Parts: sequence; structure tokens; C-alpha cells
Amino acid sequence: MKDIFLNEKPVMTLVVIRRHRDEVYCSLVSKRIDTTYAHTVKIISKLEDKGLIKSKKKGRKFLELTDKGEEYADLFIDLLDLIERRPDGKDEEGLNKLGGDSIINK
Repeated sequence: MKDIFLNEKPVMTLVVIRRHRDEVYCSLVSKRIDTTYAHTVKIISKLEDKGLIKSKKKGRKFLELTDKGEEYADLFIDLLDLIERRPDGKDEEGLNKLGGDSIINK
């Protein structure tokens, strides 16, 4: 698993899916994590193989986290939140941005 979790894009994929309130699909994740669609599909495939994401076909392929995926996503969100906080209470510039919006609030 460390081969996945020591890379930014797989971690952010889990966070985006966890924080998004509507149905999530590959192209949305691709835009949010700022990578190509093909690379996103590859990441999602690896996360599915690890049992962290499951997909449903309803015209398009929608993504959702498994219970295990939710646990990991919540841990990453907590870690990102901790990293983003500075001692003076201000956010580190650039660390909490993903496509112009805070990744924590998605």
C-alpha cells in the first residue's frame, strides 16, 4: 500500500471522492487532482484492486469509497489538515489548494 499512499495523486483521489457531496466520476476526479483522464483511470484501477474504491455503472462509471477507503480518506484528511495548520493558525499558502478550492472542504 505504501506505493500508493506515498504518492500525492492516489491520496488526493480518495480525498476528493470522500469530500464530494454528489456522485463522483472519473473526469471529475481528474479535474480536481489536476491530471489526465488516462492517469486518473489508472489510479482508480489500482485503488479498486486494493479494495478502497468500488465503481457502479449507471450510464457512466460512478465511484464510491469502500468502508476501508473511507477510513483511509478520513486519516488523510486529518493529516492534510494538520500539515496545513501553522503555529500562528493561518493556512500554509498553496498546501490547501486544489483547483482553486480547499481540498479539505470538497
